[in-house]
Amino acid sequence: MNIWKASTIGLAAVLTIVIGKDGLTKAAASTAGQDRPSPIAFDWGVEQPHMQKALEDLKAARHSLELASEHHHGWRAAALQHTDAAIQATVDGMEWGRNHPHDQ
Repeated sequence: MNIWKASTIGLAAVLTIVIGKDGLTKAAASTAGQDRPSPIAFDWGVEQPHMQKALEDLKAARHSLELASEHHHGWRAAALQHTDAAIQATVDGMEWGRNHPHDQ
């Protein structure tokens, strides 16, 4: 066996030991009740966290499109129109949800 094979096998063994040592530690389970996080709850129609996040993301995407250089043969303008339509649809959906909280 040449020196390179021996060194490769040795390094692989050391790497396995170093990385694998944490894989054998004992898992600590939480005690019942006290350490558990409270369930996430919100009032449908009043609070709409996912729709709000989507609206923020769409507005950020629109801002990025506004900053983009050139017109890209009309594709940038089309993307802006589609993003504006998506923003309006999200706002409309949020408004509908506020007006119909129990129709979800």
